[in-house]
Amino acid sequence: MDAAQRQRKLAAKAARRKAVVAEKKKLAMLGGNSAGQVKVAAKGPIVHCTMPTSLFEAGMGVILVARRLPSGLLGCAFFLLDVFCLGVKDAFYAEMGAHELKLRMDQQYMDGFKDIDPACARKLVRDAVAYAASLGLPAAKDTPTVEAIFGDVDASACTETFTFGKDGKPLYVSGPFDSPAQIRAVALALEKSGGLIE
Repeated sequence: MDAAQRQRKLAAKAARRKAVVAEKKKLAMLGGNSAGQVKVAAKGPIVHCTMPTSLFEAGMGVILVARRLPSGLLGCAFFLLDVFCLGVKDAFYAEMGAHELKLRMDQQYMDGFKDIDPACARKLVRDAVAYAASLGLPAAKDTPTVEAIFGDVDASACTETFTFGKDGKPLYVSGPFDSPAQIRAVALALEKSGGLIE
């Protein structure tokens, strides 16, 4: 390969790299990253705000908040709550059509779901985080980013009181995706608080 060919190849590579960086910047400005997307979604009308009917009996379930986006899609925040122990075990945001969301809801809410006032949903998420923190357990790392879906919804407008734990004590039931390190960390935290492991 001669010097001219090498120069052309390097120039083409640099141009591709520049285009990729420019596209990433553009996506970030338009809400292409998770935080930006959630911020955009938080301005749309709430279409769904639901929770499992048996959340406090089963101990685990998904809180869903879906808002209409300008594109017609739905901006959806999913909070996997463990009300017996871990608080917010997982939180993520996704954009999808109404049909895809219905399929997801059918999967998530096999035992049924009910609508929940957005202020109470936000309070429930925050109280779950606080409960786990009182046991020395952190919330899922994306919780603050995904919680922004609530926008200006005021959690203090909710007068409901939520009771965490099982029979007055934290109860940890390990999941199939919990690593041995996670299980040990939870066990150590519960040892201090008198909780139970199943």
